[in-house]
Amino acid sequence: MMLDEAKDVRERLMNAEAARHNVEEATALTQKKNELRNLLGVVKSLAERRDWLQHGGVPLSQAPDVGNAKRLCSNILDRFNALPNNHTLVNGNRWINLLDALKAFKLEEETQQKQDWKEYFKSKLSIGVPPEQRKQTLTLSLPVNKSAFDRYERMYRLVSQYKNVVPNSKEQLVELQTWSEQLAAINSEFVENDDVPDAVQAFFTATIHGASLELLTEEVITWLRAKNMLNNYAVRAR
Repeated sequence: MMLDEAKDVRERLMNAEAARHNVEEATALTQKKNELRNLLGVVKSLAERRDWLQHGGVPLSQAPDVGNAKRLCSNILDRFNALPNNHTLVNGNRWINLLDALKAFKLEEETQQKQDWKEYFKSKLSIGVPPEQRKQTLTLSLPVNKSAFDRYERMYRLVSQYKNVVPNSKEQLVELQTWSEQLAAINSEFVENDDVPDAVQAFFTATIHGASLELLTEEVITWLRAKNMLNNYAVRAR
């Protein structure tokens, strides 16, 4: 595997570095080791992220071809085994070609994962419309709507922050999926304006400052009772 071969190269660089007495040679090998270690860290993180995203139910495109990078790793490893020094690594642009191959893989894999994540978020995660837009279809003086909207607004912010950002861990992915389910559940709690009769709508509007008993008609009482909301209101003398 490309990662294993690259790690083998790095380990041999470390061993060769320790055995060298020439300061210049040791410095050059240390630089190569750090360059490879930094790139390998990024590639490893992407490989691990691909694994837990897929296990978490996120469909991903096929990983980029690593054949060229693997061949370069094998070639450098064979030559370095025969002659373990810095010149072996840099001769014929071997080292530059290896780093370029790893950088190309890293960029392609990172870009592909981000694109796949955006598609998953758009098609699979429930987010609904922005709170300001959602508010326009609701009567917030209705207690059930007010309570649900406050939770909707909070949960919407939590979920929407990942619209263009891939989670950092499998735990974060699970948490986000849970938030999405909760957001969908909250959205189903709302009583839409279209579902509210005109007489009830007038009553709700009036309750903001105190509704007249004339507005509490039989139609309004029946509707409130059917929605289990009758006990949310009480009569007060002016």
